[in-house]
Amino acid sequence: MKHMTYILFVVIGMVTTSCNVEPEPINYNYDECAYCKMKIADIRFGAEIVTSKGKIYKYDSAECLVRTYIESEKKDFAFVIVTDYAQPHNLIDAEDAAFLISEKQPSPMGGNLSAYSNQEIAQQTLLEKGGKVLSFSQLINEYINIYQ
Repeated sequence: MKHMTYILFVVIGMVTTSCNVEPEPINYNYDECAYCKMKIADIRFGAEIVTSKGKIYKYDSAECLVRTYIESEKKDFAFVIVTDYAQPHNLIDAEDAAFLISEKQPSPMGGNLSAYSNQEIAQQTLLEKGGKVLSFSQLINEYINIYQ
C-alpha cells in the first residue's frame, strides 16, 4: 500500500508540474496590454512574451513588447512573438521578423512600428511607405538608444 501511495504522489507531481509553455491567441478588444494597460484592439499589431515558466504577457504593439524586453534584466523567455502586419492574427517569432518603422504606417503607441514575416514583404512595404527596415536585434538596439 505504501508503494501505491508513493507512485500516486509521483504521478500527481508529474502532472501538476508538467505545464505546457506555449503562446496563446490574443483576444482582441478584451485582453489588456501588459505594458501600457490599453485594450489590445488592432489585429495588425498585437505581440506576446511567454516566459520559460509559462507566464504570458500580451501587448497592444511591438513597441510595448520591446520596452518590456529591454527593461527585463533576466530574459528567460520561451517565446517572443509579434503579429505579422500582412497577415493579422498570425503570430511570428520576433527573432525571425522584419520590422518597419514608417511614419506613413502608424501603430497604436505612436512608434510607427510594424512587423512582417519576412524581409521581402517588409522591403516591398518600405518602397511604398518609406522609413527603415530592422531586424529584432537592430530594433532592440534602436530602442535602447531612445529610452536609456
